[in-house]
Amino acid sequence: MSPTATGTRPRPTAPGPAGPQPGLRRELDRRRSARRRLVAAGVAGLVVVLVGVLVWLLTASSVLAARTVDVSGQRGLTPDQVREAAAVPLGVPLARQDVDAIARRVTTLPQVASARVERRWPHAVEVVVTEREPLLAIRQPDGFALVDDQGVAYETVARVPDGVLRADADPGAVPLLTALGVVAAALPVELADRVERVRATAADDIVLELRSGTTVRWGDASESDLKAQVVEALRTSKTRAIDVSAPHNPATR
Repeated sequence: MSPTATGTRPRPTAPGPAGPQPGLRRELDRRRSARRRLVAAGVAGLVVVLVGVLVWLLTASSVLAARTVDVSGQRGLTPDQVREAAAVPLGVPLARQDVDAIARRVTTLPQVASARVERRWPHAVEVVVTEREPLLAIRQPDGFALVDDQGVAYETVARVPDGVLRADADPGAVPLLTALGVVAAALPVELADRVERVRATAADDIVLELRSGTTVRWGDASESDLKAQVVEALRTSKTRAIDVSAPHNPATR
């Protein structure tokens, strides 16, 4: 009797879960894409609204409008004089304020050398002025014309301010006044205090008259720092005239 083969038959495996059908997958992808487009459109719309609100707040609303004008840096001028020249349109939004035009209006004041204008959120316009520094005072029928280091005669006052040199010169001769300003700026305090006046008919013929009666022939404005040092070294109570027009070869008598 031949042996019979024994064993177990393999069981058929159960089918796994079926994946989405191609048509269903396309539908799901379409819906996800639609949702993404809807969200993106909503975000874009919100951004547009926010930008519009911001632009309106900055340029049209009174929420961020100019209400005050702050002034600093002035000495002889009053804040109200600066504000009047600035002519800042109050109630206009800060973003629409033309700060360059405001600065130009402020510099029409003769005493102002320069002006800087800035927006100070939420409600202020700040004006910072730099006034001219007087170096010379020229006698005029109604007082003394003050002249700065740029040779600009910008204001007439009743008396010569402290530290300002009295000058005899044409107040309209800007190159000459500029040269005199260079000389005045080069004088040390001790020497400047001894100067009665400075006179000149030309830029190369500047003369200083000291309170002691000594006359200093300065020449032109070149090497003014050296000339001032030479004058201080040569000046004595007996010296009546000093010539430093050639400072490396000065003369006295």
